[in-house]
Amino acid sequence: MVGSTENRLPGLMFADDVVLLSPSRHCLEVSMRKVSEYLTQLEMEVGASKCGVTVFHGCVDKVRRWQWQSQGKDIPVVEEYRYLGIDLNCNLDEGFTVRRQIQRYRQKLHMATPFLRNSRIPMDLRLRVVKSCLLPSLLWGSEWWGMHQLHAKRLSLVLNQTLRMVVGVHMKHTGVSIPALYTELGIPSVESLVAGRRARLWAKGPSMRTWISQLCQWIPTFRKGTWVKNTKAWLLRRLGSSAVREIERSPRGSKALQRAVQQVIHHKWLTTGKMTQTNTWQQYCQYALHNGSALLRDSSLDFPEYSKSLQWLMRIRVGGWSSCSRLARMGILDEQWKTRCPCCLVNVIYNKKGPLSCSAESQLHTQETNQLPAITVDCNFNGTNRTLAC
Repeated sequence: MVGSTENRLPGLMFADDVVLLSPSRHCLEVSMRKVSEYLTQLEMEVGASKCGVTVFHGCVDKVRRWQWQSQGKDIPVVEEYRYLGIDLNCNLDEGFTVRRQIQRYRQKLHMATPFLRNSRIPMDLRLRVVKSCLLPSLLWGSEWWGMHQLHAKRLSLVLNQTLRMVVGVHMKHTGVSIPALYTELGIPSVESLVAGRRARLWAKGPSMRTWISQLCQWIPTFRKGTWVKNTKAWLLRRLGSSAVREIERSPRGSKALQRAVQQVIHHKWLTTGKMTQTNTWQQYCQYALHNGSALLRDSSLDFPEYSKSLQWLMRIRVGGWSSCSRLARMGILDEQWKTRCPCCLVNVIYNKKGPLSCSAESQLHTQETNQLPAITVDCNFNGTNRTLAC
């Protein structure tokens, strides 16, 4: 890495960023001295304020006892460092990295909130910004900690808030079906996305011209669980040995493996779990509303003047409508509306669909329904002419 072949040093290099790896203090001092000489020879200076010395799985206090310098500048000893957008601490804790990733994503989401909440902007345009700008930043570095259900759940919570903004649903609204929301917007589950990225790197790693190819081929036998071993065991458990071998033999095995993992995990996410037991999701599947989700998204660009109406239509499809009783339980309206009907202004019994004993509401519903235009369609069904009225 420095000068000729005999002066090569162990480490990583990306553009103008250099990482020196050393098993001991003496070896690290030698490496830093050689790098300083190399930079001085090229008339370059090291940015000491952006550098840091740390020890992984060791005592950082011992490292602080010694003085670390490069080109006569003091290098600070740190317990955490951000390299290529990934926050690392001295324990290489995945949970720490995920928490920092969520913090940075919330800052970006706060800046994009006025844009995402603007119902005058076509919904498909706002959704494209989420897919191209916000979602990649949330999943950055997921190749390392993917296939971990707890980490994926933490990321799902912040992504749910983003998608609620796009549809125009309140953050405290409990009637929204999250699987229906993801299906309407055409976004796979976070668990499937992070697992697919890790599986793609596992299949592509051995053929890459970086250190990761050696790490994938030379697996330590003294450790029970490594990144490579855990990834392969996870794939065999979810896809099966025959499917993994067949995908690996294909010309584009890494991409095919990523798609296969995303399909399997996303299908499991839509068919199992607590979120699939809600009435909204069951009705969504019963009436096959997913067949028209793509048409509804594309219509927002074709008919931008109806963007607000299309957004309301999607809110109804995912369960984002709100009765007075629900708004009162959310704290938006006064508590009297928990049991009070807004039509007759008397106390009535509510269920999940609305008031059970309100004649004024029934009369108003009938009156508004009768004013809707009738649409008749003549069609031929199994040789018989039928007239359908909507």
